[in-house]
Amino acid sequence: MRYLTSILSTIVLFFTLLVSSTFGATPQFPEMMFILDASGSMWGKAGGQTKIDTAKRVMTQVVPALPQEVRVGLTAYGHNRKGDCKDIETLIPSGSTDRKGLLGKVTALSPKGMTPIAASIKTVADQLKGKETETTIVLVSDGEETCNDDPCGVITALKGSGIKFILHVVGFDVNTKQKEQLACLAKEGGGNYFGAADSNSLLAAFKTVEQEVIKKVEFEKAKTTTKKKASGLGKLHIVIPEQGLVSVGLLKFIRKKDNKVIRTVKGLKKDATYPFPSGTYEIVAGFKNPNYKAPSEVSFGEYEVVGGETKDIKLGLLLVNISDSLAKIPAGGVILTQPDNPKFNLNLLAENGYYLFKPKPLPAGKYVFNVHYKRSYLWRTAETPVALSNPLDVPEAGEQVVTIDSGIQLKKAADSSMEGWELRSSDGAKTIMKIVNASNGDYPLWAPYAVMPSTYQLLVMLKGMEEPMMVSDNLTIQKGELLEFDTGL
Repeated sequence: MRYLTSILSTIVLFFTLLVSSTFGATPQFPEMMFILDASGSMWGKAGGQTKIDTAKRVMTQVVPALPQEVRVGLTAYGHNRKGDCKDIETLIPSGSTDRKGLLGKVTALSPKGMTPIAASIKTVADQLKGKETETTIVLVSDGEETCNDDPCGVITALKGSGIKFILHVVGFDVNTKQKEQLACLAKEGGGNYFGAADSNSLLAAFKTVEQEVIKKVEFEKAKTTTKKKASGLGKLHIVIPEQGLVSVGLLKFIRKKDNKVIRTVKGLKKDATYPFPSGTYEIVAGFKNPNYKAPSEVSFGEYEVVGGETKDIKLGLLLVNISDSLAKIPAGGVILTQPDNPKFNLNLLAENGYYLFKPKPLPAGKYVFNVHYKRSYLWRTAETPVALSNPLDVPEAGEQVVTIDSGIQLKKAADSSMEGWELRSSDGAKTIMKIVNASNGDYPLWAPYAVMPSTYQLLVMLKGMEEPMMVSDNLTIQKGELLEFDTGL
């Protein structure tokens, strides 16, 4: 009898292993954990309604729309007691299927107290220890941390502990200082920061996160399909914002082990997947130049391709908002640089100026928008780039806007001996720009030029003078202002 039982057990084990290997393991579907700000400031109004009511209404739209496979949870802070940094409560534990109960808890929230953001995220993260799947945490807050001096450091430590989560943050009707802190939390949490000012923008932020979760569900479903052997090929999945396709004309893929260009793609699509053998590849983008000129190339970085896996690359978008009064500045080119990456230098040619201010798709990172003013054979302008922005954060799959709305234009001088002018920093230590007569006339001297808002020194150059002559040592250009300056000459 024991011998027969042993044989039956072996047969059962054999068929169990056979079925498991044929049809795959049970998929580990993703989870979402919501952290809602219920501090007293949520009674304030944004978009004509209280922020707490807007958040409740948006949640009733978002939660039911999630794929049925997604598990949910809810934590809130500041809703029980005033002035208590420990007022944090897990209302629905992580991994729940009780969406109706979750919405009931949301509806019952009544803002009262403090904003212990870091401790709330730690409370949620503690529930995720040991979980194999990555949990998406969505924090909605209308203000900065009020209970911890270094909330970003807390998130950094949690990510370093091995807990699998990604943190997205929605700043609801926040000021610049609050946005900086909340954006830092999202960055350290490996997620995105979204700004929201009303119900529509709050819903849009949630919908963006929802799409990421949907992709995770689809990925887990795909893992359950029958597959006898994984492909040796990996894939680079590149998403280019549709507006940016006007600017970028090609992608080159360079195999780093021998620096060989193994594929060049033209006629780019906003969403495309490119298969490659396992290895490291550099992506070089070619930005369009007018009049059939060769594209301006710049590296988008190096990416590891792993067999059987897909690497997602979601480009951001830099939008240029230039005022009408400065749209025809005599720019010889646009130069994009990265303060933390000296190798990145995208230099777009002016020619007819068509592509200079078009939307530009870029990898997430910090960028400075520069121009240089014309220096062709008709011009003798200095070649030094003129920065028109401070470092700008271009988010992954998001947008950043550089606004060019301040500048200077000199009134045409009656004195024909004027040959040029310089704009220097307020202390005179740095020449910002130097404009000199063209070989065919003095037009460049009187054109409008974009510069950043600041205080400058203005100097002019006259025929026969050995050095420039100071006209103003306290010339202030305000944001949104094209300063028309009369030198008195």
